[in-house]
Amino acid sequence: MATREMIQIELLPDEQELLLEYGFPFEPEKRKRKKLIARRRIGRLSISPYYLTQMIGDLSYSINKCTTGRVQDQLAELCDRLEYIERTGDGGLDLL
Repeated sequence: MATREMIQIELLPDEQELLLEYGFPFEPEKRKRKKLIARRRIGRLSISPYYLTQMIGDLSYSINKCTTGRVQDQLAELCDRLEYIERTGDGGLDLL
């Protein structure tokens, strides 16, 4: 896991929508995500390594509970990306 205090993550609008629906964010973060999604903007999330791990766990739980294969695939891709970020601390979109 990255040793930084906070990890900066850039999120596409579709990723933000998945996090809102399946990642169980806190209320202040929900409001911020909804505004960015409405404008179809890339969002930047500053998150501690601990909460990033929790978010990955929430999404993994949702993958197992989700009945739609397409959504499961999207959630699995997002989890893979977040796990990469967790290991490296690189939350930029330049690799996509």
